[in-house]
Amino acid sequence: MHLLRNLLKNKNSILAEYCKFNNLKTYKSLKFKNFNKMEFEKNKQILITGGAGYLGSVLVPMLLNDGYKVHILDCFYFGKDFFEKINHPNLKITEIDISHHESIPNLFKDVQTVIHLSGISNDPSGDLDPNLTIHSNFLATMSFARRAKAEGVQQFIFASSCSVYGASGEKILDEQSQVGPVTLYALSKLQCEESLLSIADSNFSVTLLRFATLFGYSPRMRFDLAINVMAKRGIQEKSILLHGEGLQYRPFIHVKDVSKAIISVIKEDTAITNKQVFNVGNGNLNFMIKDLVKKINSFFPNSQIEKLEGNKDNRSYRVSFRKFERIFNFKAEYGVEDALNEIEKAHKEGILKDMDSEIYYNVEIMKKKIKNLLITYSPVYTPQGK
Repeated sequence: MHLLRNLLKNKNSILAEYCKFNNLKTYKSLKFKNFNKMEFEKNKQILITGGAGYLGSVLVPMLLNDGYKVHILDCFYFGKDFFEKINHPNLKITEIDISHHESIPNLFKDVQTVIHLSGISNDPSGDLDPNLTIHSNFLATMSFARRAKAEGVQQFIFASSCSVYGASGEKILDEQSQVGPVTLYALSKLQCEESLLSIADSNFSVTLLRFATLFGYSPRMRFDLAINVMAKRGIQEKSILLHGEGLQYRPFIHVKDVSKAIISVIKEDTAITNKQVFNVGNGNLNFMIKDLVKKINSFFPNSQIEKLEGNKDNRSYRVSFRKFERIFNFKAEYGVEDALNEIEKAHKEGILKDMDSEIYYNVEIMKKKIKNLLITYSPVYTPQGK
């Protein structure tokens, strides 16, 4: 962990060593101009990086259902069974790591909007190899975005994270609140935000969406997310684990609601969305972890709470989503009980069979992809620890 601490302490210098973006303006100092309402042309596409992931596997079918043409770029580390079953005339799939996007000529031809979901997607996976995290989450993102701008893409939607707020205690945070990432994953998201805003202009609209922690069923299921893993253990009639006192706050949002939020951004006037940061979550789901554990435990009569010492997570943030709700007239529809029911249903129907399989844990798959691990992460983020 010493290497990660040094990286975080010297976050500006380590990123400057890799690139020359250490003197960027923050989003607070940037203002947006007026743009024309962006209407989708019939021959235009939406390009989604990481489109086969946990969020993309829910978002893509919704976009296709709405009549959009969708092109997925994904390296398919977690399998491609779901998308191999989709035979849709408006869906195109390219298997590639976006770090190698330059190998695809005319990639952005007829692309109007990019939704950038790809990257190393949680703290444990990001800690395995800090150099790879910086490369994948920051350098590849900026290379991809610059090319998108140069080749005529009009709209770039970036999936950021509320984790950029770090250890912020009990105060309620909005988009103007001080950020303080405490992990390299969160730092990489924040640095991307600043760098992307710096290249936005009247022809290249950039919108930054800071997602709350996702939950709920997805065809590319994950059980390394808080609510999902508690649901899994409840279904298995195992104890639901509470690490430490559980006094940290964390905001949540269902994966279907996030998908709906992204589509709202696509449809909105870029005069409103360009160079803007939005917290995206469910205002009713800012939970103290110990209260969340109790709530989920009450859903499963054969389960109980088991308190474990250690593995204390010092991230804590309560977040306001009023800006997004007001501007987009957005209201999250799905609660915790909805997720518990749908995950239990998927298990009973045999869709989710071995819920302890490593395929549901990002860090386990990343370990296989990275030959020389620099950090051995806590077992709490593995099937054995959960």
